[in-house]
Amino acid sequence: MRVNEVKPITDQGLAASIRNSNQGVFELVFKFYYSGLVVYADKIVQNIDVSEDIVQSVFMKLWETRETIEIRSFRSYFIQCVKNRCIDHIRNQHVKSKFDHRISETNQFVTDDDLWTKSDLAGLIEESVESLPPRCREIFKMSRYENLKIAEIAGQLHISTRTVETQISKALKILRLKLIDYLSLLFPLFFS
Repeated sequence: MRVNEVKPITDQGLAASIRNSNQGVFELVFKFYYSGLVVYADKIVQNIDVSEDIVQSVFMKLWETRETIEIRSFRSYFIQCVKNRCIDHIRNQHVKSKFDHRISETNQFVTDDDLWTKSDLAGLIEESVESLPPRCREIFKMSRYENLKIAEIAGQLHISTRTVETQISKALKILRLKLIDYLSLLFPLFFS
């Protein structure tokens, strides 16, 4: 190679420099691709702030994994990474939207003044449990309040495990009917 001969710049050469933690080359690549990638991301997510965050996160990931990353084409690499992040963002927004809708419905239900003025929730639960048939109530309390396993209850009461299971199932059916308006709040306590 002659002294005046210029060596062509390739993506593999730039990638090798970045792998060697050359910040100058990284900044050059960043400046060259950044604005185009933001426009590309914005066409997908249709939010410029989110698009900028996505592209910046792709560059941060490149820098964090620079020592192990193999890149043949920066353009292909960036397009694929940005596209994947945009898809993830859209999926997350969809899930978040569903979750926010459910939370909104639950909050409306929980803060409804009529719900809480009709009766004290704890009192209603206790009343409902106490209204169970005696044996059913005893087994249910041992299961849910004392956290005993089915076999332990059967052993203490000298009955079969099948009888314990049947009585717990019966108690849950009765309580579901009595507490139907409160199920979303009580489900984790009794019905799981």
